[in-house]
This record gives sequence, structure tokens and C-alpha cells, in this order.
Amino acid sequence: METIRSRDHRRIFQNKYVIFMGDSNMRSIYKDFILLLQNNKLLDDSDRKAGGNRESICGDTLLEGGVYKNLASGIEYEEKRVFLANIFLVKFIFLTRCRNEITSRIFEEFKKDPEKPDLVVINSTLWDISRYGENGEKDFKINLPICFDELRASTSPTTIILWLTALPISAEPNAVVFDEKYRPENKYWRTQFLHMNAFSAELAKTKNCEVLDVHYLFRQNPEMRDADGCHWNSNGHRLITSYIAQTVSLIWHVPYIDRVPVDHKEREIHGVCYRTVNSENENSVARTLIGENSKGITDFNLNAYLAEYIPSSNETRNEQNTNTVDTIIGKMNETDRRILNLMDYYEKQ
Repeated sequence: METIRSRDHRRIFQNKYVIFMGDSNMRSIYKDFILLLQNNKLLDDSDRKAGGNRESICGDTLLEGGVYKNLASGIEYEEKRVFLANIFLVKFIFLTRCRNEITSRIFEEFKKDPEKPDLVVINSTLWDISRYGENGEKDFKINLPICFDELRASTSPTTIILWLTALPISAEPNAVVFDEKYRPENKYWRTQFLHMNAFSAELAKTKNCEVLDVHYLFRQNPEMRDADGCHWNSNGHRLITSYIAQTVSLIWHVPYIDRVPVDHKEREIHGVCYRTVNSENENSVARTLIGENSKGITDFNLNAYLAEYIPSSNETRNEQNTNTVDTIIGKMNETDRRILNLMDYYEKQ
């Protein structure tokens, strides 16, 4: 993937109103996006890791929340930022859940505002399934369809709603977003991300939204991930910005890096968006991990790997070494166990 330059980025988004909605990863995507509107520099570590504790980052302005409300990193956290410069208007809104009082208030503001966004880039998955107790995943599946409906109703029919799947996390993430009581189960969250991403991507398409599967694009690039196992470095965020610009340029028929616009069919072939996940076939997720093509051909010998590295479910475990993770993995179905260990396999390559 050829990363986009500032000149082309500015050309695609000139006179456009863009909103980013999501967690700290989305905030970093927003920061790289607005930085690229100004120059070709990458985010430095200070700006990349900054959040509501700073009134201005990369030339933007903190409007609400953050230091203005003395909020810690909990589910009540709020943050709203804006970047306004000549022909560019970009906003960021922090989400701790895809549907709550904050999103209801935000969508009501969208309705009342005569200026509708041209593009809304949104994701809310990690907080939804990891910070709201044992019913987090169930509630996420109930809340997300309502979120899409309310967002669509509060924007223009011409507004592009671009759903980003959740970025992959490492085997042992230690980011602040993970409560201590959940950290023994972090290895388990990796497989849940696959299931939740498959669900949200299919749902987004039924709700007339675009989908950019950054989980698929980045799970073989663990070297771009931070030591906390959850966030991504500056090169990773520039790549995400490039994918967003490419996706939107195809829809708006604006050349990406001075190229001829690609038609819809070729866009599907590229796999940048509209990735198909068959929710009725649980093995489809495993197939995307091992790289099978449409004919089911792959160079990776799954059975050989499983036989060497993964104990069968009926093998005796050493009780002294059994921990929470072992217990969780032991309760997984065979497909999830394979997916989990395939993720380990790829990250060790």
C-alpha cells in the first residue's frame, strides 16, 4: 500500500466536513489525518499519546471534556475536538459505547446542525465488550443497529458513514482501557474481536454504511503495534489514514495519488472495503486468517501446525499450571481454539 502524501490528501478532503468517532485509537487516526492536511510529517510520540489532557494537539482545539471536566479514563469519559483551517473542518468525538446518553446527545446535535458532515468515520467495539461486564457483547449486538439507525437519521443521505473494524490487540495487552479484573482474559478478547468485527461489518453494510476492515489489514503487522498491545505507532496510523483516503476517493471518484478512479468491482477485488464475512459459516473467520483464496488453496498446513502446537481437548493438563486463561481456552469451541492459536502463529513469524 502506497501511503498518501499531504498534497493528495488535501485535494481529496478540501471543502469537506469530516467527523471521527471512537476510542483512543480513533483519536490517533484523527490526529494523523489532520496532521497530514498540514504537512507530510508523522505524529511524534508526544502528540500520538496525547489526549484530553491537552487543549491543542496538531493545531486542533479541545472543545469539551478532557481537562475541562477533570475526567479520568472511565466509561463516563468525554472528549470533543475540532480542527478548522481554511477549507478543512474535522472533528473528533470520544466514544466509550456505541449507544449511551453521550451518543444520543451528539446525534441530536447533528440533527439540529444545518451543516451535515460529508464523512463520518466511526468505531466502537473495545470499550463496549470489555468495560460493561459479562453482558457487554450481548448489549453491543443490541446497541449497534440502533447506533447506525440514529446516526443515519441525524445526517444527510449523502453523508458517507465509514465503519472501521476494531484493530487487533496482542496476546497480553496492558493498555489502561483494560481493567485489572479483565486482564487475565485478554488472550480471550482477541478471538472475540474477530467475531464482533464480523458481526459489525456485516451489520454496517446492511445499514448502508461503508466498511474498512483494518483488523484484516493490520493483523499481520504486529511490528507497528505499541508495547501496550493495543495502540499503534505513527507509521501504522499513516497507513490507516491512507486506507481511509483511498476508500473515500473511490466513492467520491477523486483520483487517489493522481490515479484513475477504480470502479466498484475492482474495489471489492482489492479488499480495501466491502470485505465479505459469512456469519453462517464459523470457519470463514479461520479461512481469512490462514489466507485461503476463493478456491480454498493455501500454502499454510493448518493440520500440521495444530498437531505440533495445540493439545487436543482431551489431553491431560497440569493442574499446577492451570490459570484463568487456560480455563477460558478450555471452554472454547474447536474453531475458536484454532483461531486463537493461528493468531499466535502469525505474530511469531
